Amino acid sequence: MRRTAVVAMTAVVLGAGVGLTAVPASAAPAEERAAAKRWSTFHGKKGSIWRTIKRDGTYTRSGGKITIRGWIRDTGKNGWSPAVQFRVWRNGKWHNSAVYYVKFRNSGKVVDQRFNFNYGHFWTTSGSKLQVREVAYKVSTNKPAKRAAWKKIF
Repeated sequence: MRRTAVVAMTAVVLGAGVGLTAVPASAAPAEERAAAKRWSTFHGKKGSIWRTIKRDGTYTRSGGKITIRGWIRDTGKNGWSPAVQFRVWRNGKWHNSAVYYVKFRNSGKVVDQRFNFNYGHFWTTSGSKLQVREVAYKVSTNKPAKRAAWKKIF
């Protein structure tokens, strides 16, 4: 009887200890997830080349810092490859990010086929306004040929 009581008490104490150590570790990601908000481009609402290329993701604002993550998708082979660019309002003017796109590792050419690429981390910056725009690379020239209008994120 005493052994059963000791085992039960040990299990309760260990369970409580595990629960207490798990709270701080799981609290940080929950706060980060709550702060993450969605962004997306226009998703092909204008023009035929934009219909097959999509970009979206999340952004987090914390301590004046903006971190942008996301995906680039191409739903069809049409001679165009999707890309995305961001800009932020800081110190009285707009600052543009690089143009983010997907290319083949061995040839360096932009990808024109069906794919869904989790780009992960696009950009970290600071500012008071954030915008995004779609960019399309022409596969034959391997250069950005079309840029859509800027879309306000916040």
